[in-house]
Amino acid sequence: MEQWAASDPANARELEFLRTVWRTAEGVAAPVVDVDAAWNKASARIAEAEGRGRVIHLGGRTKALRWLAAAAVVTGLFVGVRFLMDDQHQDLMASTEHLRSTLADSSVVTLSPGSRLSARMSGERHIDLDGEAYFDVKRDTKRPFVVETDDVTVTVLGTAFEVSAFDTASSVLVRVRHGKVRVLAGSDSVVLVAGGYARYNKAAHILERLAAPPAEVWGDRIIQFQDAPMPEVIEQLQRLFPVKVRLGNEGLAKCQLSATFEDEPIDYILRVIADTYELTLTEETPGSYVLDGAGC
Repeated sequence: MEQWAASDPANARELEFLRTVWRTAEGVAAPVVDVDAAWNKASARIAEAEGRGRVIHLGGRTKALRWLAAAAVVTGLFVGVRFLMDDQHQDLMASTEHLRSTLADSSVVTLSPGSRLSARMSGERHIDLDGEAYFDVKRDTKRPFVVETDDVTVTVLGTAFEVSAFDTASSVLVRVRHGKVRVLAGSDSVVLVAGGYARYNKAAHILERLAAPPAEVWGDRIIQFQDAPMPEVIEQLQRLFPVKVRLGNEGLAKCQLSATFEDEPIDYILRVIADTYELTLTEETPGSYVLDGAGC
């Protein structure tokens, strides 16, 4: 629904209408609305946009509200918790899995498990973050986008970057995928551009630049390799997907991969790797693969 709403302003207005229905169900004062008509209208828009599906009448206000409540319980258990205050203020929390959401300014955030944030979008766009989040910021030169933790403040105009600032961690990490950000910690500051990586040591109060690792994951769906040795590529893939991958001979360990994958399935990623180095890809058993060939 969030992705559908972000695709068109009219869809966003429709989603806000459904949120009004939600608040009505919780006993909060709101205009009287026709729940069935609202849901059927939204379903019709989705079906028309995607070219598939059909509208099913939910059969009454009570049934519709129960369906919405059930959906909220399931989503809360497996994805996270979302507190919708108003158009300019959002509180988000990810429990056991990543939570991807579109903010009021159309920026997209992916919260890592165990993280939470509070977003205020009136005037300056301001984020209070506890944990780890990947941001793809909607460019707005008149309104800076500021992410603040207990120790570090990150300011951008439009870019994609990640901030990791868990309370239990000894440091705060900031990574930039593209664009430019300014990182401020106490009296120290650094400017990072694409590929930039900075770490703030909480105990020593030191802000320093670091070399970006050869294998990186952005949010929950973007994997980026830069001259990454094949064993490291496999290690990262096995960490992200429920698979086992082994190399058919030691010579393949010398191969280095530079590639970016966005939300692709593991079989597609392995096929790209195999085609790149003219290797054979064999699935020995479900979820267990072998890459074999002449090596590098």
